[in-house]
Amino acid sequence: MSNDYSRDGLLQLVRDVWTEHDPVPEGLVDRMQAAVEAELAIAGTDLDFELLVLVSDEQMLAGARGTATYTLRFSSGDVDLLVRAVGDAEGRTRLDGWVSPAGPLTVRATPVPDTGASWEAESDDTGRFEFTDLPTGMVRLHLTPRDAALKPFATPAFEI
Repeated sequence: MSNDYSRDGLLQLVRDVWTEHDPVPEGLVDRMQAAVEAELAIAGTDLDFELLVLVSDEQMLAGARGTATYTLRFSSGDVDLLVRAVGDAEGRTRLDGWVSPAGPLTVRATPVPDTGASWEAESDDTGRFEFTDLPTGMVRLHLTPRDAALKPFATPAFEI
């Protein structure tokens, strides 16, 4: 390692340390490409895809690739969806969600790319739902109101 304290030298040093100690997770590029392809494939459907906003992100003491908690907000028209994901060291995630306006609906979580697996939860009258044991990875939520007059919608793919 040289003692080059120029701007370019310092940036190269940071780049080298980052590459060595926090490399890009294996398979990330493939998962992101699959998510984009899935978005394009579904774009022609009548589902409304929601705007995704990261509300908060906390890293637990386990480190940057360890246990994490974050909150995401999805919004479309009059509907808001807030989800809180809590990952554990065993590769499982708890996902709590709140839909506003509140009302009963079915929430289905599907992996991206679609493997045929899915998990379902029902929201209560307050709009709250939970998934207690989802595998980590890319996922999309599909919300189907029990009231047939209301339109179903889906979130963009996001990683849990």
